[in-house]
Amino acid sequence: MSPWRLLAVAALLLAGFWLTSQLTVSVWLAREAKLRQADWAQGLSPWRWDFRDPASVVRPGSHGLDDARITPEGLDLTLPGDGIASLSLNLRDGRVDAGAVRLARIEVEGDAPFRLILLAATDGGISDWAEHRFDAGHHAADLALGTPETTGKKAPLPIHGLHLRIESTPNARLHLERLALRVPPCADPACTSLSHRLQPTATPERLLAERDRILAEWPALRVEPGGRFGDIARAIAAVVPPLPALWRGLPGAIALLVLVALGRRAQARRPQPRRLFHPGRELALTLGLPLALLLAGWPARETPAGLSLSFAGCLLALALFPVAEPARWRWLGDRHAWRSALAFTAICALLIAPLAALDGGAAAPRDSSRFLRYPLWALAQQWLLLAAIAPRLRAILADERLAALACGAVFGLLHAPNFALMAFTCAGGTAWAWLGWRHRALLPLAASHAALGLWLTQIAPTWLLRSAEIGGRFLMAP
Repeated sequence: MSPWRLLAVAALLLAGFWLTSQLTVSVWLAREAKLRQADWAQGLSPWRWDFRDPASVVRPGSHGLDDARITPEGLDLTLPGDGIASLSLNLRDGRVDAGAVRLARIEVEGDAPFRLILLAATDGGISDWAEHRFDAGHHAADLALGTPETTGKKAPLPIHGLHLRIESTPNARLHLERLALRVPPCADPACTSLSHRLQPTATPERLLAERDRILAEWPALRVEPGGRFGDIARAIAAVVPPLPALWRGLPGAIALLVLVALGRRAQARRPQPRRLFHPGRELALTLGLPLALLLAGWPARETPAGLSLSFAGCLLALALFPVAEPARWRWLGDRHAWRSALAFTAICALLIAPLAALDGGAAAPRDSSRFLRYPLWALAQQWLLLAAIAPRLRAILADERLAALACGAVFGLLHAPNFALMAFTCAGGTAWAWLGWRHRALLPLAASHAALGLWLTQIAPTWLLRSAEIGGRFLMAP
């Protein structure tokens, strides 16, 4: 294939990445808005805590949890000698819109009379938001929350911290089940006070940044996509069932796929093995599901274990399927392999260096532990690309340059729906596949991958990259 045709294919790939990312982000926003509207219709809000979940309470900032115990029914708590406990409630990186909620519904049981105080932390300080005294026994009660009408104060700022303070006699025992902040029921999707439509932007990263900015100020808003992408996204969100229903029973099917791959690997050691799958079908079977999961917004911060296992199982099956190659891979490689990898890394580092000057070079905050974790993750990705994906595409496509570009395309798709990351990894994956076929060495290219990945994430501005995450984590605030 001529260089001009290769450039045309690369341009089409970039346009496809952009469309894929825009549609994925729009569908995710539409689905989130649909779920929030269903909650509003029942008077529910996003701010709910089930005390059976250990993550509902954050120990830093809490007091009196020395004798606390999580049970299948809730949180069992024995008050300390001063008779006071304070639970710091987990807001999961969010804020509470104090102007939207009206009640706090709590299910609690105590063996002695007790007093509950809900404390709200805003930029103006900490204040009492709700207070109620209970007799001994089990209670399911609604606590009225302070509002501008009842307190005579200005509308409260978004709350960035909540504490549940419990006061009773020393060593009193309490059992906490659930706490939920409730809003006035609003079944009409056109509730103007709770709805905002985002207009399309040049990049999905800017769209998500605008969503984060709006929700930081008005956390109760139902934010949905606008424009033509928004119309398509709402149509998809209306017909696609929830993800748990889509993937129920999936781990079993993936386990069967892994067993088939193990059988094929054992068969490959025999004379004249019988091929069960074409290389293209192996790629479709094993990479189709991970791509579907990524485009559907997984993995997220709270990904079900079954989905995580399914994702890992697909990649394991791809690695286990045997593939015939003309030459073996080497780990270390010779000086020519290292020289080529170093030259490619240096050229790419210089090409992306100007990104630091964009928007004043403002970059997303990075965890310093990333410098320790990422090289190992880069090695795993590079092995998957060179030892599992590239040989199959090389067997399908006769043109070596087109096969390398196809490797880059698959590698880019595995970083969906982060558009900027998809574009960068497509370019890198294409070059690494080309160099891999030339030198058959893994570690030089893994080192190149780690160096360029860390360099890019340190200098890229937030509007371009947003974060180096993929799946659902990309859709959330970095």
